[in-house]
Amino acid sequence: MATAGTVIVAAGVITSSQAPGSFAGHWVLTSISPQRPSYDQFWFGTEARVTQTETTLVIARVSPPPQREARFTFGAEARNEYVVNGQKLMRDSRVTLSRGTLLISTDTTPSDGERWLSNILRWSLDPDGTLVVGDTEICGKGECPSVVTTLKFKRK
Repeated sequence: MATAGTVIVAAGVITSSQAPGSFAGHWVLTSISPQRPSYDQFWFGTEARVTQTETTLVIARVSPPPQREARFTFGAEARNEYVVNGQKLMRDSRVTLSRGTLLISTDTTPSDGERWLSNILRWSLDPDGTLVVGDTEICGKGECPSVVTTLKFKRK
């Protein structure tokens, strides 16, 4: 019986560390740093809806166009396919959630078939409820510096 109680407590700890819905909501961009005139966060844009369960995460870009959606499963690789500038683009991502931080690590495969680690997103919530997204864009195969952009969103 003590073992069964321990298992139940452990399961409770796992569930609470992945609090479902903690990032869920309709989010609107409030700031970006550093300012980059041509920057456009691929999945978020300036407004997005996020749905989160214990096992899945969905990001639906609302604006600006184009609208696009990304679906992820915690603990598994997820493939999302898009057409960008007339070219097929595959994005394979791994999503993890630990201690209130969500990480999305993404490989991009353009139509030429060469896959590379292109992007890492780090999400967290400030005490006031602001969603802070650190967007690290990986430059090519390391021949140039990566670019880190911090975006802040408020619930609509």
